Amino acid sequence: MINRNLELKIKQLKEFMQLWIKFHDMYKESVSRSAISPEEEKTFLETKSLIARKYQALKNRLDMESSSDDRTFDVISRVLSLKGVAAISDLGISKIENDWHNSYIHLNKLLGELEGEKENLRRVSPLGLFIRRASQNPYIRVVLLIVIIFSVFFAVNLREQASLKRAEKESKIEFAPGP
Repeated sequence: MINRNLELKIKQLKEFMQLWIKFHDMYKESVSRSAISPEEEKTFLETKSLIARKYQALKNRLDMESSSDDRTFDVISRVLSLKGVAAISDLGISKIENDWHNSYIHLNKLLGELEGEKENLRRVSPLGLFIRRASQNPYIRVVLLIVIIFSVFFAVNLREQASLKRAEKESKIEFAPGP
């Protein structure tokens, strides 16, 4: 069975993870460089802004609650610009790296959960799901009960009619024609 909402969640999460990796690559490259071009800075700031917007939308779509594993906004807020990376201490860089990896692991965990849910849905029979849902509906239960009662009534009525016909046949006296 295909769940379009689940498929969309997986797609959005994968897209976000690609942006998250792009952010990390840009940041890591700037750590070892002394000169950053205005175009690189602009691209980085646009990526950072896009990450913030998409991440909030993703959190809402996935009903994610904030947790200690989720350090995405912490990383974004600590890396203000590519030019500012040079001013971050080694300890600060180490903390950003650690938080980025924790966030990336957290995102992969979410992706694994969603893909596991998708796999479980593949195993579900659409007919079985329909029957399960229908059996939980009180209106359908009443209709089924009425159908069962009428079925039993008609089965009993047919049986009585068959018994009466049999009894009628057995009670008829037949005269054999004479010689």
